[in-house]
Amino acid sequence: MADSPQNINSPLFTNPLETFPGLSIDDLNKYLPAIRTVEDMSFSIDQMEEGLFLAKCLDGLKQLPDNSIDLIIADPPEDPWNSAEEMGQRKTLQEYYQWNKNWLEESYRVLKNTGAIYLFSPWQYSGMYHGLLSNTFKIQTRITWRKKSNDSISKHQTWENDTSDIWFATKTDDFLFNQQVVGIKSDESVLDQNIVKSNLWLDIPGIAEENGRYPQKLFSRILESSSFKLNWVLDPFMKTGDVGLASKLGGRRFIGFETNKDHLLLAMKRIDGN
Repeated sequence: MADSPQNINSPLFTNPLETFPGLSIDDLNKYLPAIRTVEDMSFSIDQMEEGLFLAKCLDGLKQLPDNSIDLIIADPPEDPWNSAEEMGQRKTLQEYYQWNKNWLEESYRVLKNTGAIYLFSPWQYSGMYHGLLSNTFKIQTRITWRKKSNDSISKHQTWENDTSDIWFATKTDDFLFNQQVVGIKSDESVLDQNIVKSNLWLDIPGIAEENGRYPQKLFSRILESSSFKLNWVLDPFMKTGDVGLASKLGGRRFIGFETNKDHLLLAMKRIDGN
């Protein structure tokens, strides 16, 4: 199964005379030749390389060594179907569950023992992700932030859905948080020095309606809380590169996977320009 409803081998544009919003002809000439795929990934624990790859989540994860990633920030799609025959067809919850189970198991494998994952989830799937993460990870908390819908007209006849969940889980009980290693054997005097952050993030703005991008403050907070500079950050569902941009600005090393070629090119441009 794939990670996006668009086939990664499909034509780049439906009309070659039109470019994707945010990309110019000069951008295409610059970044198209630089696209790398999963075949270009040849990593070992002693030889890691930053990069943005045209790759399905599972294909990319399988190329990463065990215990090689410090932090995973993931916003999985709600319709991870690739085949043209499957598009528009309703998939079962069991299929979606199994797909998520597969990539989360690979994520657990590639995380370092002190590593963490932040998994973005709409409320409809939050219970499912809680169960899946509990199978292998150590769940630390569920963060709630005020994610606004991009729809200008509400489709709800009852309560407006203004929030979204972020599950924060770790590989072990000895993990990095607020520039300290938190563990069941940690010195209490060290723990007392940590600034405890609320899991209710109402101070962070919602998604920008004009471009659908997440606020950089959201990812900056995650990076500052659960990683050091030069740590390895992975986004298995990169879209247009919000996590990659925050990682670069924060001095982290970044690896991202994306199946949509237009989104990949725009991510390359955004990260390259900062």
